[in-house]
Amino acid sequence: MLKIMGFPGEYVQGPNALSSIGEILKRHQFQNVVIIYDQATEGSILKKASDSLEAECIQYSSFKFSGECSYAIINALNEEILKYSPNAIIGLGGGKAMDTAKAVAKSMNIPIIICPTIASNDAPTSRLIIIYDEFHKVQAVEKTKSNPEIVIVDTEIIVQAPARFFSAGIGDAISKMFEANQCHDSNGLNSFGTPPLETALLLANSTYRNLLKWGKLALDDVKLKKNTSIVEKVVESTVLLSGLGFESGGLSLAHALIRGLTAVPQLSLQLHGELVAYGTVVQAILEKREPIFIEELIRFLKSVDLPTTIYDLGYAHELKEDDLNTIISNTLSNSYSENFVPKIIPEALKQALIQSNQF
Repeated sequence: MLKIMGFPGEYVQGPNALSSIGEILKRHQFQNVVIIYDQATEGSILKKASDSLEAECIQYSSFKFSGECSYAIINALNEEILKYSPNAIIGLGGGKAMDTAKAVAKSMNIPIIICPTIASNDAPTSRLIIIYDEFHKVQAVEKTKSNPEIVIVDTEIIVQAPARFFSAGIGDAISKMFEANQCHDSNGLNSFGTPPLETALLLANSTYRNLLKWGKLALDDVKLKKNTSIVEKVVESTVLLSGLGFESGGLSLAHALIRGLTAVPQLSLQLHGELVAYGTVVQAILEKREPIFIEELIRFLKSVDLPTTIYDLGYAHELKEDDLNTIISNTLSNSYSENFVPKIIPEALKQALIQSNQF
C-alpha cells in the first residue's frame, strides 16, 4: 500500500524572520502578492512584512480579515482579490486568518505563504482548512492541494503574544505521540488517506520528548517576553514537528474528544490546545498507561498551565450524566475515534472520563 507524507516547501524560523519575507519571496520569484492579515497584526507586525516586501520591490495589496473563516468571507475576498491577479497569497496572523488565506489561495489555485503570529497550534504547516458557519460552529474541513509553499515563523513575534497561546500550542502538540501511534497500530489513515510512514511517527515521538524536556523552561521565558534557544526548540516542536506528525501520522481520541467537549456549552470557548491537553490525559488512561506515566504527564501539563480535568476547562458542577453522554456520543461519532485499539466502546470511554477527573 502507498504511504504519503506532506511537507511545506520551505520552513523558516527564527528571530525577526518576517523581516526576510521580501528576500524569500524574491528568491521564489513571487512579484505580486496579497496579504490577508488579522487585526492583531495591524501596526508593527504588518509593517515589518510590508517594509520587507517594498525593499525587494515586490508589489503587494493588503486585506484585513474580518474575524471568521466562513464561506461568505472567503467568497467576498476572492471577488476582491481576483482584481489584483496575485501569484501568491500571504496569511499573516492567527489560525482563522491563516485558514482564510489558505482557502483563498486554493480557490485561485496559487501558492500560499503562512506567517503565524502565535504558536497556539500546529496548523501553519498543514493543508487543512477549517470552515465555520455564521454561528461560529465548524461547517466543513477542506484541504489545499499541497502543503504551504513557505512557512515563516518569526519567534520575536511569537514571544510577544500572550503566554496562554504558547501553552495551548504545547497542549495541541503533546497529543501527537499518542495519536500517531494509535493511528499506526489500528491501521488508520492520515490526512492523505494512507497509513503513516515511520518518519511521521519519529517526528510525533520526538515532539513529546522535546516538550517534556524543554516545555516548562520555554514557557517561563515566554512569560518574560524573552526569545531564547529553548523557546526556539519548543516552537520548532509545536509548529513544525507536531504539524508534520499529525497530518502525516494521523489523529485519534485526543482530537476526537474536541467534538464531544465542545458540544457542552460550558467547555466550548476554550482554546483548541487546552481541549487537546485534557483529551491527551483521557487517551493515556484509555490506553491503560502505567500510573507513573500518567502522573508524569499530568505534572507536566500543570507545569505549563494546561488543564488536566474537565473542571480546569470551566465545567462548574459535578459531572452530569447527560453531559457525560453528550461528550461520549459526539466523540465517538468523530472518525478520529476509530483510530484506536482496542475499539473504543462507550462504557470504556465513560470510565476513562470519570477517572481523568479524579487525579
